[in-house]
Amino acid sequence: MVQHTPLTAPDFAAWNAAALRVLTVAPSAIAEALDAALRLVLDFDVVLIAALHRDAPPSAPYYGGAQEPSPAYHDGPYLLDPFYNRFLAGTTEGCFRLSELAPEGFLRSEYFSSYYRHLEIGDELGLLTALGSGSAAHVSITRRRGRPRFTRRDHDWLAATAPLVRAAVRRMNEVQSPAANDRSALHDSLRQAYRHFGASVLTEREREVTHLLLQGNSAKAIARGLTISPETARNHLKRIYPKLGVASQAELFALFFKALEQVEPGFEGDPLTRLR
Repeated sequence: MVQHTPLTAPDFAAWNAAALRVLTVAPSAIAEALDAALRLVLDFDVVLIAALHRDAPPSAPYYGGAQEPSPAYHDGPYLLDPFYNRFLAGTTEGCFRLSELAPEGFLRSEYFSSYYRHLEIGDELGLLTALGSGSAAHVSITRRRGRPRFTRRDHDWLAATAPLVRAAVRRMNEVQSPAANDRSALHDSLRQAYRHFGASVLTEREREVTHLLLQGNSAKAIARGLTISPETARNHLKRIYPKLGVASQAELFALFFKALEQVEPGFEGDPLTRLR
């Protein structure tokens, strides 16, 4: 069992050795070394380590403890991630539980179900720490369903690793990220595709509802967010699905990511036009 009381001398020595390894190993081994160091003080099943950017997709993504879901995080799913959207809103420092950031209904949403299904997430903690102007290190640790939820001590341990995480992800990003211009162009195109998804067939209000649904909001949450009645929100969905040629939220989610697959740097407009 991982210890959450003050570290003994041997534990402290092991942590120091693990931290030193993170900072001195070859670039290709940094993520695994950081994963191993975190497991000395935290009990978790899966870890995601990445650098988030305002003008590019996440770089240096690493999954430890499970195979990365498909499509890959940096190919589009990050656009719907509550931690990424917290970062976009201006937060570059802090440790948060997923339930603090996610919209109501997120854990029952098709995004969560489809993208994270095989990870069987029961609880998640995420750390954000600034890398510099417009970027932040992101470390997310999860426990599978049926396991104890993370405690306040777990939260504080993860928050305390911020200096090491910052140094490690900065090194990972420097050696693994592709050319900045290519990344920025792809990010701009993905953001445009997300913003204009369905624009060729949906009204502006229907697109607002669709975006909120993709983010994991329930019909009730959509109603509150748009200051409309739940019945009006459900009526919007009844019109949206036929226009998009889908019959459920699951099919809507699948259509969205299939549309994103058509996007390349420089693309503008509704990605659905590429499918039709």
